[in-house]
Amino acid sequence: MGTATIHSGIEALDEVLQGIRLGDNDLFRLRLQLTRDSAISHDGFQEVEQRFLASHFSEAIQEQFRSMLDYYGQAPIIVRSSSLLEDSFGNAFAGKYRSIFSANQGDPEIRLASFIHAVKLVYASALNPNALSYRRKRGLSENDEQMAILVQRVSGMPYRNYFFPAMAGVALSHNLFAWNDVIDPRKGIIRLVFGLGTRAVERVGSDYPRMVAISHPHLRPEVGSKVAKYSQHQVDLLDLQANQFESLSLSDVLDDKTYPNLHLMVSVMRDGYPYGPVTIQVDGQPDHMVLTFNNLLRRTDLVSFMGEMLTRLEEAYGQPVEVEFTASVDAQEHVRVNLLQCRPLFSPSSLGRIQIPTRLERRQILFRCNRMICGGTVKQIGYILYIDPQKYNAISSMETKKALGRLVGQINRHAAIKSSKIMMMGPGGGGSSNINLGINVSYADIDNAAVLVEMALEEAGHVPEVSYGTHFFLDLVESQIIYLPLYPDDAAAEFQSEFFRKAPNTLSQLLPDAADYESVLHLIDVPRATDGVFAQVIADPQHHQAVCFLDKV
Repeated sequence: MGTATIHSGIEALDEVLQGIRLGDNDLFRLRLQLTRDSAISHDGFQEVEQRFLASHFSEAIQEQFRSMLDYYGQAPIIVRSSSLLEDSFGNAFAGKYRSIFSANQGDPEIRLASFIHAVKLVYASALNPNALSYRRKRGLSENDEQMAILVQRVSGMPYRNYFFPAMAGVALSHNLFAWNDVIDPRKGIIRLVFGLGTRAVERVGSDYPRMVAISHPHLRPEVGSKVAKYSQHQVDLLDLQANQFESLSLSDVLDDKTYPNLHLMVSVMRDGYPYGPVTIQVDGQPDHMVLTFNNLLRRTDLVSFMGEMLTRLEEAYGQPVEVEFTASVDAQEHVRVNLLQCRPLFSPSSLGRIQIPTRLERRQILFRCNRMICGGTVKQIGYILYIDPQKYNAISSMETKKALGRLVGQINRHAAIKSSKIMMMGPGGGGSSNINLGINVSYADIDNAAVLVEMALEEAGHVPEVSYGTHFFLDLVESQIIYLPLYPDDAAAEFQSEFFRKAPNTLSQLLPDAADYESVLHLIDVPRATDGVFAQVIADPQHHQAVCFLDKV
């Protein structure tokens, strides 16, 4: 893998910004100001990006860029951040700064323009709301965030007019999502996708990666016809002819069924069940193919190799780790893995033994979860932000849904909320790009939450994705925000809908301009609604149980 570093990390951002023809942009002073203030809205950041894009590099620096691009030729590349604060123990900065793929095709000047555009966006991303919020929460606001640019060849191979790896993903040496009691959480988990790894590290609409428990790789959370629903339907790749990053349907990419080792990647749906090809030739229509990786997991050593690699890395780091990787399979079905990145992973298992109370009165319980992921205890929750999934689903206006996401961010940053503890509850969608599946919020919109509850009503299309391994979920784990998926229709959930429906709504008192949203967003001042009693959450990761209840303690 070829790598070129444009500037050393010590003086990187300062030097490059000084090398930009600033004119009246004042980008250097803007960067210092925003870093110091540690606050910017998403709309404000878009203006910052435009100011970066409107700037110009000096001829001397552009000549260095040309020399580097000559080295890479027309090989697809990825432009990434490389800051001094990233990937450190306790501060992973996962996904906080941009990484931009470039197909890198065409004549030299077209390639140069594309590269410069990517560099500007990566540098601007040091000032995005999520990064600033992340630094503030970890006491790093005063640190001078020095950033270099890392340029790498994209791992993969050409296929038709496209370029992408056969497999990519995220692997974690500790599995907090043990959906079956036989799974050993100490063996880790793999989040596997076909194509570029963007769909493994981010939540993308209603697309789902294959979750592979390393101790029991053939188990999966879904069975039967649901395997097709909860699978990957889109492929992220580089279109060499269009010279750009694309997301295309699986059936369009594989319509001629000539992709190498396709029989290892897909199953064919028949009568509602997935069947793995028994020969190299894949029978059936492309739109009947489902990415299960079943034959890959049965016939290759991918899982054992990944398990051994994670064990060694965890031993070397002295704590659990998270890695990003790509992989390929040769004609003899031998797997080759490329390790792209490794960072320490905070594991909430270190929080000690947690026990669910057994003597709770039914009237105390607000809800129970039996499919939980994170563990921990949060006492004296003063506020509950509740968005009814059915009412949200009934909203037809995309602008209203976007406004609700921004409103959640306003509440998150309000002084009254920051001085208390808040639990946020609503339809799944945190970190997702599909606003129809739930509230579209980023880390900066929920970073003051103590508990995040994603609610699932399947008839409304709201099903919390098993998001363990995404950048968004790693943010929650690092920040010790307890994440709970809640299924209100599940009898075991004991969801007390009457409390959430009838408790006084204090939204307009906190934010008078938000009164129009009171029918959908319910902000509950818990002590006020319960004569001085607070809410408490206890989540036991070993037994996959969590309870939220009212308690005077």
